[in-house]
Parts: sequence; C-alpha cells; structure tokens
Amino acid sequence: MRIWPENPVVPFGGFIVLNFSANCENIAVETSLSKVPAGDGPSWKAFNFTSVTHWEPQILCHADCEKGKAKFQTVVITVYRAPKRVELDPLPTMEVGEEYNVTCRVFNVAPIRNLTVTLCKGNEELHKKTFEDHNNPEASDVVVTHSITAQQDNHREEITCHAALDMRPEGPLFEKASPDKSYSQSRAVYPPEQVIVELQKSSTGQSWHYDLKCHVIRVAPLSNLTVTFFKGTERLISRKLWNYTKAERANVTVIHPIVLQPGDYGKEATCHVTLDVSPHKEPFTATSHKLELKAAETYRAVTVAASAVATLAFVLVGFVIYYLVWAHGGSK
Repeated sequence: MRIWPENPVVPFGGFIVLNFSANCENIAVETSLSKVPAGDGPSWKAFNFTSVTHWEPQILCHADCEKGKAKFQTVVITVYRAPKRVELDPLPTMEVGEEYNVTCRVFNVAPIRNLTVTLCKGNEELHKKTFEDHNNPEASDVVVTHSITAQQDNHREEITCHAALDMRPEGPLFEKASPDKSYSQSRAVYPPEQVIVELQKSSTGQSWHYDLKCHVIRVAPLSNLTVTFFKGTERLISRKLWNYTKAERANVTVIHPIVLQPGDYGKEATCHVTLDVSPHKEPFTATSHKLELKAAETYRAVTVAASAVATLAFVLVGFVIYYLVWAHGGSK
C-alpha cells in the first residue's frame, strides 16, 4: 500500500489531494476531515480533503487482500501557518559597554519546529535560533531574546529580526522580516568629559552686563542634556537641549545673560549638567569648578556708580517735593 505524497503539507484552512494505491481491493479511508472523491482506478483512489482546520490530522487507509487479510497505512498531514507578523521590541538609548536584551516576536506561526529566527545588526548575524525539539503542532507566538553589548558605533547600526518557516521539500519556504518601523537604532551614551563655566562681557556693551557660559565637553546624546546655572545656592535658570538631534559625541555651549550687582561680588557661579537617558537608571551628573563673580569694572567703581545713582534719585525726589511745596505755597 502506498500513499502519495508521502509527507503531505497543507496551509491551515486549505485543501490537499491524496492518492491511495494498493495491490488489493476495496480501498477505503477513515478520517475526521471532510473529503470529496477525486478519481479512482482498479488499484487506486484519490480524495480531496477540504478546509483542513485540524492541527496534524491523521488519515487511515485500508484495503481487503487475499485470504481475508487486510492492509493498513496511516498518513499524518502537516498543517502550517506562515508568520503573520515579525516585530522587534523598541530598544532603549544605550550606554557604551552595558548589556541590553534584544527581543524579537514572531506571531501566529506553525509548526514551530520548522521555524528559524535570526537577529542581525546591519549585515552581521548576531543570533540564530531553531526549534527542532518543539512538538506542539498548533500555531502560537514565539519570543526570542538575545543579549548584546553596546559599542561606540551602535548608533549607526540597525537591529533587525528575520523569521523563516521552511516546509521544503514538500511545501514552500516563507521568509518575513521585521518592518521598517520596528528597526531600532541604538544610541551611545557619553557622560561629559569636562564642564567649564566662564564669565564674559556681554556683546551689548552695557556696563555690568555679562554672559555666563557653560561649556560641556564631549557629551552625547545632546537631546538628553539639561544645563543649570547657579549663583551661590540660587538657581538662575535650567536649559533642556531637546532640539539638538546630533547623536555623536560633541561639545556644546549654553549661555545665560546676567547683570551683576554690587552684592554679587564675591559670590560663586557654577554650572550643573544632567544627562538623563533611562527611566530605570540614575542620571549622569557633573558640576563645573566654582567661578568667583568679578566684573571688568572694579568693585569700587560699581559701588560708586550705584551710590551716585542712588544719590541722584534722592536729589530728584527732594526736588520734586520742594517744587510741589513751593508751588502749593505760592498759590495761596
């Protein structure tokens, strides 16, 4: 007795025609599948099995032979379902030298024992996993996780996931990759090598108008950086650099205009930097050296000028009062 094809495969919900032949009479088949006769001859019969929605169904074929003997043959149909979706979990911003998990999900695929999942970084194969020992014939989701260590050039590479369901030689080969939108581009994180605070005369040219400058040296990514200026314990301003898209290590200067007052002499200015790249880790922080606030104008000059302004204001107020009193007295 012979059944052809010997190793039948069929897509879930599809149909397949099987031919049963024997050197005996009265060939018959028993199965829970729906079947329609598809032809017969002196020593063979064919059936079309339609709407196959059972996982790994069996078909028993038997025939009557001489002297009351019977022959039996069982065939198992492999039912497959090509992967509907292949997706990568989003990657976090990566810190150079740290390990991270890359997770690929293949949805609604069968039989899993015929599946191969491959993770790639650019054209480089990172990890390949097969499932020969998986015995469950039903369709289900598959999750593959692989650990990688972030390198300095990771922000230029893309992580992709490829799924291959190989039903050859009896059936087709299905290949599907994660879509473009799920390509996760990792970014390297570099804490600042140095933070420098500087005081310069303002370009406005006005007296006592200065610029506090914070120079942050070799840091990335700039979009996760916050720069805060302090005068003593007083916080002057915080600047978040959200608009910076550069991912490579770079230098950046943040400027804060300041008008010095006589009371500011002797106070110290500092610049605090925070690089916050992950909700699960403490942010990187760095602080500049302390800069004593001194102007190009001497303290005495600023004090004298301020006193002169105060004296002038006092004289003006006295003059106004005198004028009002005189005017009021003269009108009587």
